Amino acid sequence: MINTEALELLQDEKTSAENLDKLSTDENPFIRVRVAAHMNTSAETLVRLSNDETPLVKQFVAEHLNTPMDILVELSKDTDMLYWVAGNPNTPVDMLNQFARGEDENVRSSVAVNPSTPVGRLGRLSEDEDADVRAAVAKNQNTPVEILNTLSQDENEDVREAVAKNPNYKS
Repeated sequence: MINTEALELLQDEKTSAENLDKLSTDENPFIRVRVAAHMNTSAETLVRLSNDETPLVKQFVAEHLNTPMDILVELSKDTDMLYWVAGNPNTPVDMLNQFARGEDENVRSSVAVNPSTPVGRLGRLSEDEDADVRAAVAKNQNTPVEILNTLSQDENEDVREAVAKNPNYKS
């Protein structure tokens, strides 16, 4: 059973990092997942949670903005975590470039929407054979207008719709 006091703390955006740290040791994996997802969770707590036995906890750690770069590097060694690490803006650029060349289109899509992905890499991903990857490039706020213009002519409707929704695109 879930402790209602803990649940209330986890739903409060003002909950302190100290309280979240205490909750991070709860035996209930649902509580630990919510701690890993909370915006106030400290880097120190995320480091500890990166070794959690529950994969969902680790996924939230991998995408959390407070997760230290070295932990992202460590988590990326687990192929099940690549999608989550690839979407984190704190992931090192050299890793993003490596992930973008990988086989998994979901990981490439995650790189394509990452605001830290270099423009040159976005250009290459805009030519990806997978329409979901191209649509992800079209959704990225940092995709240059020239690339958006090219993607606006894409054969895939989802790609064209993503371009139309990008605030940088001027038709």
